[in-house]
Amino acid sequence: MIAIRDQIMTAAEACLQGKAAEIEVMPSGDPMQFDALHIYDDGQRPDQRTETGTQRQGMTLSIEGFVEDAGGRAALTRLNALYAATVTAIFAMADASLLIEDIEEGDMRINRVPLGSTHRLAFSIDFLITFPTRRGDPTAT
Repeated sequence: MIAIRDQIMTAAEACLQGKAAEIEVMPSGDPMQFDALHIYDDGQRPDQRTETGTQRQGMTLSIEGFVEDAGGRAALTRLNALYAATVTAIFAMADASLLIEDIEEGDMRINRVPLGSTHRLAFSIDFLITFPTRRGDPTAT
């Protein structure tokens, strides 16, 4: 059986398809193509136990987005468009999945990487995804 966490990661990867040239789960390095989205599973914490035998989990999903352009303003515009597409897709994932009870958007941080005449910008954003599991069985709700 596949753990619910892995099902959520698969759903996140699927909902982001077409939003960037490169989409990778848990990559070990920098993007090879731009625009790029990197998806990370940053663990979970127990949220609450509400019913007998049910445990709510809060999974942290982190996404990094990368763009490059010749100008700083153009790169920022592309970064903001990639950010908006990412947030919209992740929230739509909740509507399409019976596994997810709630999604909360965390802080969005922007980083700059100046490389000669090319401007590279990146954002990092966390999402807290709440889902139920059967107590003691991470593959069942």
